[in-house]
Amino acid sequence: MAAGVLEATTDVRTRDAYEALAIAYDALTADYRYDRWLAAIDALLRELGARGGRLLDLACGTGKSFVPMLQRGHAVTACDLSPAMAALAARKAPSARVFVADMCTLGRCGAFDVVSCLDDALNYLLDEDRLAGALRTMRANLAPAGLAVWDVSALSMYRTSFATDSITERDGFFIAWSGAATQDVETNAIVEATVDVFAPHPAGWSRARGVHRQRHWPPEDVARIAHESGLRIVAVRGQRRGAILDPFVDEELHSKVLFVACRDDAQLDGEEGSR
Repeated sequence: MAAGVLEATTDVRTRDAYEALAIAYDALTADYRYDRWLAAIDALLRELGARGGRLLDLACGTGKSFVPMLQRGHAVTACDLSPAMAALAARKAPSARVFVADMCTLGRCGAFDVVSCLDDALNYLLDEDRLAGALRTMRANLAPAGLAVWDVSALSMYRTSFATDSITERDGFFIAWSGAATQDVETNAIVEATVDVFAPHPAGWSRARGVHRQRHWPPEDVARIAHESGLRIVAVRGQRRGAILDPFVDEELHSKVLFVACRDDAQLDGEEGSR
């Protein structure tokens, strides 16, 4: 299969998975402490010298990854590949500018103090070209002193959540999660989870199904591709339950790996000069 066809297929699969999940996404993630998590991230960014309040949130979902930042005084611009998810985010936060876009091909839409891409969005990018495209988008939208922050899921996430089944009943929805991974999944593996959303319907129940396909990205590969995309890593943190950020990474202990980077203008200037 040609690369362009593979990319289009991946995009459609990811978009359709979130189109199916959108109405129940907030119910599924109701127990996630986004307020605590974003407060910890904001504190880390301030510690690393972030200034100003212009925020671009890539793959924003229903807005849960940026609403706490909006409440902390940031002016938010956000985008998502799924029109249904973006519509819910816009409804939730009328003061934010929300639009539909592919973060891998977005290009420059402003100069932001912070560019974020959170909640395992990058794991849906299955090849290096797509991951590099998203990281180049972050770099393109950073103000000169801005910081980019993103996460990827650690191996422990794929050996637990993606290797188990669960049922969530909340807000009138039944949500069935079925993980297809194994408890010994290896680094760089591509894994799937199927999510079925059952919602009340005049005729009984409606059912929407989405297949969530992700790739485990080793932290060293992410750092290398970020460097090649014009970013300089300034901090890496391992994230534990409770939004605890540790100054080290252990993929068996941590569920996520969080990266913070700035523009690497010297590297890009050197590349330009060698052409």
